[in-house]
Amino acid sequence: MNEEPGIARYREFLAARDGEADFLSHRLSKREAFFDELVRSPVRSCKPIDRAVYFRNMARRRPQPGLEPRMLWVVATAKANQSERFGVGLAELLGRLNTEDPARVHIALQETYHTRILADVVAMFGVPVHARPPRWFVRLMIRFMVSAPERWTPRLVGASEMAGCVLFRALRDKGVELFADEPAVAGRIRLLYNEILADEIGHVGFIAARLGARGRVGMRRLYARMAPVFAWQSGEMVALFGRPELARRLAAFHLAEAAAELPILAFAAALI
Repeated sequence: MNEEPGIARYREFLAARDGEADFLSHRLSKREAFFDELVRSPVRSCKPIDRAVYFRNMARRRPQPGLEPRMLWVVATAKANQSERFGVGLAELLGRLNTEDPARVHIALQETYHTRILADVVAMFGVPVHARPPRWFVRLMIRFMVSAPERWTPRLVGASEMAGCVLFRALRDKGVELFADEPAVAGRIRLLYNEILADEIGHVGFIAARLGARGRVGMRRLYARMAPVFAWQSGEMVALFGRPELARRLAAFHLAEAAAELPILAFAAALI
């Protein structure tokens, strides 16, 4: 079976955007340069959040009632990469990562950087991020995606990545809105979330290209059924946006529009 031309172009794009990939040390050379620049120009909020409330809600599966929006957003950001971090860690532990394909190596390493990026977002408010597993339902789905034969899982993985595009974009926009009175903070939120969103767009396009036309139809149908289930697992997201608004955002997702919003950072090997 011939490989779609978009996949070759995606590999070229990744090499140009990320630089050299070192899987053993979990490093992408240009990402390291990006973080070095962040260190040289730190941003801190003038309104640190209540640490006790933050840690209490980080330990909860659902946020406490009446939590104010800024705190909800910070907790949601701190928890936002739990699923991907758990999935990549499990796949590496079980030896299920394909290190022969440069694109898959870059994708796996990008996920580790997402954890670091979100920690940098939360650090602007004077609090750390500690690794915690996702909810049991999400863990179950991830274990299936990691352990099942690869021919069974791309549609499900792709659907979850599509949901990730929507949720990360929603968090980006909400953060910029909530912290608009601190322009440097809002700008850093946009910068960091755009890095993650661009990667997620690329992941969806890569899976779509691997699936082919028929597989992409199945992936879109699975997304329509499964995306709300994924979204409802985050109590913070539900509290921030409400289920109707999250459902509207999920239904409105179009990969081409998402990629067009970030023309330099994002590349989709195929559309869906």
